[in-house]
Amino acid sequence: MMTLDFKGDPVAINVAIYARVSTEEQAEQGYSIPAQLEVLRSLCKSERKIVYKEYVDAGISGKSIDKRPALQELLRDVEEGKIQEVLVWKLDRISRKTSDLLYIVEKLNKNNVKFRSYSEKEFDTETAAGKLSIQILGVIAEFQRNTIIENVKMGMKQRARNGKWNGGNVLGYNVVEVPSGKGSESVLLVNPVEAELVRKIFRMYAAGQGLRSIANQLNNEGYRTKLGNSFSTVAVKTILTNPVYIGKIRYNVRENWNEKRRKGINPNPIIADGEHEPIIDMDTWEAVQKLYGKKSKTSPRVFEGTYLLTGLMRCPQCGGTLGAHRVKDKLKDGTVVVRRYYVCNRFRNNGSRVCSSNSVRADLVEDFVMNRIKEVVLQPKILEDIVNKINKDRSKSVLPLQKEIAALDKELKTLESQKQKYFKLYESDAIDNDFLVERLNELKAKFDQFAQRKREAERQLETNTSSPISIKEVREVLTMFHKLLENSPLNTQKTLLQTVIKQVHVKKNGKELEGIELEFDEGIKKCFLTLAPSTDKVEGAFAFRKQKSPSRYTLVI
Repeated sequence: MMTLDFKGDPVAINVAIYARVSTEEQAEQGYSIPAQLEVLRSLCKSERKIVYKEYVDAGISGKSIDKRPALQELLRDVEEGKIQEVLVWKLDRISRKTSDLLYIVEKLNKNNVKFRSYSEKEFDTETAAGKLSIQILGVIAEFQRNTIIENVKMGMKQRARNGKWNGGNVLGYNVVEVPSGKGSESVLLVNPVEAELVRKIFRMYAAGQGLRSIANQLNNEGYRTKLGNSFSTVAVKTILTNPVYIGKIRYNVRENWNEKRRKGINPNPIIADGEHEPIIDMDTWEAVQKLYGKKSKTSPRVFEGTYLLTGLMRCPQCGGTLGAHRVKDKLKDGTVVVRRYYVCNRFRNNGSRVCSSNSVRADLVEDFVMNRIKEVVLQPKILEDIVNKINKDRSKSVLPLQKEIAALDKELKTLESQKQKYFKLYESDAIDNDFLVERLNELKAKFDQFAQRKREAERQLETNTSSPISIKEVREVLTMFHKLLENSPLNTQKTLLQTVIKQVHVKKNGKELEGIELEFDEGIKKCFLTLAPSTDKVEGAFAFRKQKSPSRYTLVI
């Protein structure tokens, strides 16, 4: 159940009441379950809040949260978004242990759930004192969490040094949990079928096949990775360079993952003799590593250049991006010629089992884009026809949108009236809490649907009722854009094209282009018409491209 109010009214929210009493406390009148519930119910009713559910742990100690079924159910409902506020009579009803209280408060904060204690007013996350208390708890929780993380890292590093497995699933082995001391630990056991596939990959590479050739062959023969995906060049490379297959444990290859991701390479990872059985013999391993080292050395570049349209074209077959690709051809006289293409990235990484190359000659498509922009700039009639058609289509849609918005407004007002009617019935005790919750949720589902459609229609109407696109202004923008392109180096040309081109459309036959989709907004227009960036610095134009603008429009030329 989501927030029940339609207009952000803070009273129409779902409240979870939690009550607990231990065996010893049951004799005390002030601590009784009925007494706690009565106080909290009255508070909710006075604030016109909906009691979603009452969670009661009777005769259970507050020392541990694991053995309280009602509290565990409440936390599950919090994670599922059913509750917006948790209310307790007293803080110790939730927990007597600070560590457990920290855990619960952190979980509530993570799910944007308010927490209140009836007796301790300072534990109300909507008050300044409450926010301060929660922040203090958060600092303590972060310190405890970081301490735990450091201890876990130290333990895992020591396990790796001892030859024990810390990782997840790996092709060629099954990860099995075995008893160890007080608990269990993960060990690697050889999977005979997968191990033979690993040996096959090593044999293929040692025989001279490249990464792409191996991935393509494996996919065509029906093989899959450990996770059931198609093989890619990266997957093959990972297998060929993983010392786990010669009985080694490699750990801590990357450091500071949250900030540096794959760039945080550790120059001194842990490599130790593992407890598991190797799959690849040392002779094969060393031969493959030597061969891989030779192929990985950077060879002299036979072509220097920039692919201007990277990321701007989609594969007409699978919808993936077309990426840069070079092919070397040797002519009859022995001359080596490098031809540039844009090809399907999924084909390059996973082979013909996944998609086709759908290659497009880079020089041809880049020339087409540059010449088409020049043609539109130099022949005013072409641009005039394009802009007039867009303005005409926008004008036609205004009246239908206005009618739709008016109809949606009427529906929303009706739903709001029905909501107020149910609140009045609830306050007069004509209906109970469960009936109210059910009806309000039905109304809210409808309200959200209509409100979303109204927002979309209003945005579209705002665009279509704004001033018509100025042919003169578009021509000026394109003229300045064209001048910058002609007088810029390749890397700057690429930035300019990325700024204005939304997509270069490739026909389904993969051999022809349908058109170039240009996208403009106020930022881009201002950049080209007033700021006029220099040919060696267009960061201003590129920054505008990332901003959202209600007056954005597209032209297909």
